[in-house]
Order: sequence, then C-alpha cells, then structure tokens
Amino acid sequence: MTGIRTAPTAVAGDWLGADLAADPEQWRLPVPQQVADEMLTLARDFLDKAAEKDPHAPPPSAGPATRSLIGRVHRRLAGFPGFVQLTGFPVDAGSELVEAAYWLFGRLIGAPVSQTRAGNFLGRVEDQGAKIAVPTQRGHHSSSALAFHADRTDVIGLLCVRAAAEGGHSQLVSSKALHNLILRERPDLLAVLYRAFPHDQRGEAPPGRPGWCELPVFSQFAGDFSARYVRRFVEGSQRHERAPRLTAEQVAAMDFMDELLHRQGVALQMELRPGDMQWINNFHILHARSAFRDAAGLDEGRLLLRLWLSFAGSPALPPEYADMYGSTTGGAYRGGVSAAGCWSESGNGEGRP
Repeated sequence: MTGIRTAPTAVAGDWLGADLAADPEQWRLPVPQQVADEMLTLARDFLDKAAEKDPHAPPPSAGPATRSLIGRVHRRLAGFPGFVQLTGFPVDAGSELVEAAYWLFGRLIGAPVSQTRAGNFLGRVEDQGAKIAVPTQRGHHSSSALAFHADRTDVIGLLCVRAAAEGGHSQLVSSKALHNLILRERPDLLAVLYRAFPHDQRGEAPPGRPGWCELPVFSQFAGDFSARYVRRFVEGSQRHERAPRLTAEQVAAMDFMDELLHRQGVALQMELRPGDMQWINNFHILHARSAFRDAAGLDEGRLLLRLWLSFAGSPALPPEYADMYGSTTGGAYRGGVSAAGCWSESGNGEGRP
C-alpha cells in the first residue's frame, strides 16, 4: 500500500458551502436556448438513424455555442469548484428524445462507463423500493437519504426530469476543504485517512477477487489529489471474514469526518428542479441526498437520469485504486461496473470525449 511517508500538506482549490451559496455564479450556468435547440436536433437525428448508445462512438459534432458551454463545464470539473449545475436543459420533449439529448450532451463531456453488471450506461434514479441496508441493493433505486459518498467513476451527471413532492435535496462538500479542515484540527486523524481502509465491493468484484479491496480516503499521487469516502461500504467490508478489521483509529477518523460533513457552512445544498443538470468530479467532491417522498396516487414520481463518465481531466490515482477503477492513469478510460467486474474493461483507453 502507498501509505504516507511525510506529514499531510494542505491542498489548493477548496471551498466552503456557505461561501458558494453566496455566489452561485461560480457554479451555476444557464443552458442557452441555442444549445438546448441544438441538442434536441442532434437527438432527433440520433433517433432517426436508430443509433445505439455506444459509449465508445465518437461524440456528436456540435456548434460553437455548445462547444463553448462544454468548455466551461470542463474547466469547472477539472478545476474550481469541481462541479457545475446547469439550468434549462429541455426535459418536456418526450422521454426518448430527452434521454438521447442527455446522452449526447454527456458524450461531449466524457466517455460513459457502465453503472451495472447488466451493462446499463444510462441510469434511472428513482424509487424502486431498494433497501440500502442490503449490501447488494443500490441507493439510486431507494427513496432513503444517502450519506456523503463518491461514486465509482470520474464524473457523475444527473439530469432532473421530475422532482419529488417532498425532499430529495442535493448536498455537496469539497473533499479538499474536508481534508484541510482535518489537517488544521486533527492532523493525527488525517494521517490515518491516508492509509488503506477496507471497502466492500457489494457483489460486484471482478472474478477471483475477494469481494473487498483496500483504498485510502485521501491521497496525493503524481501531483494529483483524490478522495474516496463511502462509510457504508467501509463498514460493509466487515461482512467478509478476511477483510482487515476496522481499528479504533479508523472509526475515530470517520466519526470526525462525519462531524465536519454536517458542520454548519461546510456543505452546499441545492434543489434540483426539472431541467437542472448536476455534474460532479467524484475525486474532489462528496455528494449526499436527503430522503424524498413522491406524491400519493401518481404513476410517475421523482426521476433523475444518471451518467457515469470517464473524463480527460481526471487525476492520476495511487496503485491501490486499480482494484476499483482498473486504470489509474489520469485521463484514462476507467471506472464503472461491468459483467466482468468493477471496472469497464472495453474501450479505447481514453477518457477524452
């Protein structure tokens, strides 16, 4: 394991939710009408050609306005603040057309990776009755609150098609800010978080693997910072007899992280309304969701469309990440879940759009 050889140092580019809430222009961008119209035109052409959602097909040819918007998204994902919320994406054009437009927009940002063993590249985040306490059931099919976590991909995208009757609010925290707060207040615990923690792979480990792997919560490798924290998966690793037992230090470190995650002013909360898109750099941002409730008697409840993308601006990762992501090279095609294991093994080796 990489471990830690020297005292942790501060990382640049952090932010606090209270500061960003006061200045939403840093993270919120409108989708110009010209871009919305172009995406629908591209989607109609895509459907007319009966094209399949091939994650390795070349991205669509887009006009200057769309390319300019994509460039602004790229800069925010790879740099500050590590995420972006877009408003005004067309969602009233019929489900098939909306899905195609969203797929093509995502393809301009990066290369999709599979979200399930069945090879689903476009996910539906909706209440399907899943129980997150069951290790093999997924949170995006539950209406329960989801604690702060990072997904198994470089970038996660969410398009709100229908909002819940109540709840379902999104919360984001800068992993860099979290790191720096721990450095200032409990550097002893930060050193623990640079060492390996066991992670349950929840029935999606590659063949021949033990069902769990070991990853640090924080790492600085080849000049890049990355973070991965999913406490539910760390604690779930203990169901595997051969997984390392969590130490009192590790539990204390996670307890302190959770305390900071819920400290006033650290997280940024936002409500995703129909037509809003949220794109997150998973290595720099942790995200959470409040529980939600759909209106009684309705056939259609809250629905978000989800993409997991491999991204050209992704960081280099330490060797331990190979068990979870496949390639650890910055900008490589990696992450996700496939029939063969936790990462998508096909593709051209590039995360570039």
